Amino acid sequence: MVYPRPAAHGAASANITPRKTPSARLEHLPQRNTPITRRYEVRSLTPEGEQVDFMRVAPATPVFEDAFAGFARGTLFSTESGPVAIEDLQPGMMLETGRAGMQPVLWVGSMTVYPGAAGQSTESATLTRITADSFGLGRPMPDLMLGARARLLYKGAGCQEMFGSDAGFAPARAFVDGISAIRIQPAAPVRVYHLALHGQQIVMANGLEVETYHPGQHADMMVEPEIRDIFLGLFPHVRSLSDFGMMPLPRMTAFELENLRAGV
Repeated sequence: MVYPRPAAHGAASANITPRKTPSARLEHLPQRNTPITRRYEVRSLTPEGEQVDFMRVAPATPVFEDAFAGFARGTLFSTESGPVAIEDLQPGMMLETGRAGMQPVLWVGSMTVYPGAAGQSTESATLTRITADSFGLGRPMPDLMLGARARLLYKGAGCQEMFGSDAGFAPARAFVDGISAIRIQPAAPVRVYHLALHGQQIVMANGLEVETYHPGQHADMMVEPEIRDIFLGLFPHVRSLSDFGMMPLPRMTAFELENLRAGV
């Protein structure tokens, strides 16, 4: 799929109307299936290369929140013009990836995490702080604050044997040790973000390799049919779940990471 570069931000994109608001369909769902909702904000390209910006109310469930809980405000990414903070990334900017060269940002999403909010899991309100130089010189630099669903790239001798790959992505929270990675419970509302390119990609966040957003290879089995359109409505750059592209690297659980690091 080819994504042409969009017009300058704020150009004709202001007159573009995104696809019909699927969140309205929540009103027609049976009451027993209506979940707690939250507001999500999106900046995205369409497949035609036009930029759309909107806010939408959608379910506050893990499938939805996973897409927005990657990085805290201020996280820096390497673009063709130099480091840019996540909140300033615009669709169409060219981002440096670990294995695919420069790739265009297709989507940036954000939401606000409210500590102690009714119906919100404790995990959803938890951040992970990776301290400077804890993975090597400049990895990260400065400290890196990650959302509840962020994943870090892990390379180890056992990866090939366990997954058939030289590396994989592990939950950031699985690295928490109280020294190099610290569990943070915010005392005030925090804005968290995520970004998507075409396919699963490795990008550098404050100099540390992290995973871009991808719903997973079996997302069609995880998203209930009655809310699939609502979910896809948050991603104007795709028309179906398969449009998110390939996942060349495996994802591992916290338990699998523990075994790899222990040499089991």
